[in-house]
Amino acid sequence: MGIDFIDTVVVRSTNKGTSTISGPTAPSEFMGKQNKTNEEKRLKLAGDLWIMSAKGTTKIHLSEMQEEKKVDLKGHYISTGKGTGRIRL
Repeated sequence: MGIDFIDTVVVRSTNKGTSTISGPTAPSEFMGKQNKTNEEKRLKLAGDLWIMSAKGTTKIHLSEMQEEKKVDLKGHYISTGKGTGRIRL
């Protein structure tokens, strides 16, 4: 029942709207595994930087930062509709 966006043709305007480009869509890698590996490579190239935290009053080394942990969403509820319904994951 859904739309398959893989074969969709996108028309974009370029050069202040004077010309157009049409072609298939490219997959978005905004939150994918490839983006995470690219970010890790960039951080390794940057070295051990100081990072300001707590409104700029505290600074810590990049190597001391904790990595985020994935949360298991099983058993949690999410709101649906206008906040009146809920679904258990």
